Amino acid sequence: MLPIARRISSALSFLALVGSVFLEAAASAQSPGKTATPRFEVASIKPCKDVAPPNGRAGGMSSFSPGRMNVVCQVVKGLIQQAYDQNATGKGRVGRLIPIKGGPAWIDTERYSIEAKAESPESQAMMMGPMLRKLLEDRFKLVIHSETTEVPVYLLTLTKGKPKLQAFKEGTCTLRDLSEFPPPPPGPDTCRVYAGRKGPDVSWVAEGLTIDEFCKIALSGMDRPVIDKTELAGRFNFPLEYMPGEAAPSDDPSAGPSIFTALEEQFGLKLEPAKGPGEIHVIDHVERPSEN
Repeated sequence: MLPIARRISSALSFLALVGSVFLEAAASAQSPGKTATPRFEVASIKPCKDVAPPNGRAGGMSSFSPGRMNVVCQVVKGLIQQAYDQNATGKGRVGRLIPIKGGPAWIDTERYSIEAKAESPESQAMMMGPMLRKLLEDRFKLVIHSETTEVPVYLLTLTKGKPKLQAFKEGTCTLRDLSEFPPPPPGPDTCRVYAGRKGPDVSWVAEGLTIDEFCKIALSGMDRPVIDKTELAGRFNFPLEYMPGEAAPSDDPSAGPSIFTALEEQFGLKLEPAKGPGEIHVIDHVERPSEN
């Protein structure tokens, strides 16, 4: 069985999010007619030397209020991921994370807490995106650029025979705007798009998605980007069930099929390993933060 990433927590919290969106770091001087990027009025950055989260996967509980950001014990690479990827435009996004290459080893291990106050009330995505980006450039002397290179991908194609997809019927529910994360709060008739657990398996209920949206949302936890090559238009319902990675022993009778088998059996789709274009962020320079 081909390897897949074990990012189940991301899938279940609808983050997996895993499509790609990138906004270049905004210059401090904006051209006439453009609104300047908001900045932090004051920011305190302190190292966390006595914090050792389980497995080193996460820092403490961060908190936000309009215009205030309190990030607790996060690794620098995670901060870069937030600022240049997940919140790069000042709005969150769904989809696969853009890989970050380069930089010294300490950006994966050393943790920092940031307390910052904005000049005006700002959203969490704005503070964790463009405003954090400016802070990283000023205090960590971060220089980063984006490249498109050939990377391992999966091509989503049709198996032989007729696809087994369930066509979405217009009017059965109200489509959600899935271009941002978090999406707008659902109403009573909003189409369902979420993942849960069914025994050892991941169980997706996704209504009214295009194939491209399905790749960006439900398949964003794969170990490589998924590119739609089905040429199928329209919207579909995706009641998908599969065993995530090695979350359950292969001899467990209650365990479902792998994602590869599930796509073939449930939808008539298959994932083919290939090479394709992919975006990466490359760190050119970064330093430990300057004094407060």
